[in-house]
Amino acid sequence: MDETTVSRHLDAIEEEGYCIIENAIEPNLIEEVRTSVARLENDLDIQPRGNRAEGFATKRMYNLLAKDRVFWKLPVHPNVLPFAEHLLDEECLLSGTTCMNIGPGEVHQGLHSDDGLVNVQRPRIPFMVTTIWAFSDFTAENGATRIVPGSHKFDHEPRKGQQVEHVPAEMEAGSVLIVNGGTWHCGGANNTDNDWRLGISVQYCQGYLRQQQNQYYSLSPEEVKAMPERLAALCGFTLYKGIMGHVDGASPGRFLGAGHADEVAYAAMRTKNGVAES
Repeated sequence: MDETTVSRHLDAIEEEGYCIIENAIEPNLIEEVRTSVARLENDLDIQPRGNRAEGFATKRMYNLLAKDRVFWKLPVHPNVLPFAEHLLDEECLLSGTTCMNIGPGEVHQGLHSDDGLVNVQRPRIPFMVTTIWAFSDFTAENGATRIVPGSHKFDHEPRKGQQVEHVPAEMEAGSVLIVNGGTWHCGGANNTDNDWRLGISVQYCQGYLRQQQNQYYSLSPEEVKAMPERLAALCGFTLYKGIMGHVDGASPGRFLGAGHADEVAYAAMRTKNGVAES
């Protein structure tokens, strides 16, 4: 994606708190993901979790990177990652990967912001960026994500019983919705008879925050060694600003034997004969 296009979408996010990137996902990747999700839902016997936040008729799967390597392509996708890097910084982390297959009869989820747990006064800089990937068409009828435009500028989180206008983020399969972590949104109600709405949420957070889904325990050392360098860094196996997250003075990647994620803490501050070593 060229810089002019990225800049145009960033302007929309600045003003409205979100944007939609059309035709962001390659057709072959759409089919790969659909096939993998169908297989995993069957093999793992995925069933609705039965609560308002996760859904009563929604099949959810978390920590997708450990379930199929096809999902490795999503967090580092060149049409999406630049938005997280611009809105957060280039050392942001992957906070979570979640598949949300919203079934007929699902109810309205309830408005929330994804960085609502951050105890910093609103409005504020984004602490999270949520990207929602459409692997089927998102319509107002089948549960398209609902958005409150401009809500990232509000000075409070959604209040119980508060009535506020929200709009469906309708988009065709292959599109990606980019959301400032402070923007109010929710999964919509699926009022169709047999139309499932398949989406995947790929969330990023500031590099100094705790990730929503634990990448360290969900991924095996073999997977970390095999994954691309940028993905390993997003998962937290390198050090933030060369300092944060070390294991006895070394990056988690070095601790696991992953050469491409091998760092020593405080490397820029180490000196030999008065000369800084890197």
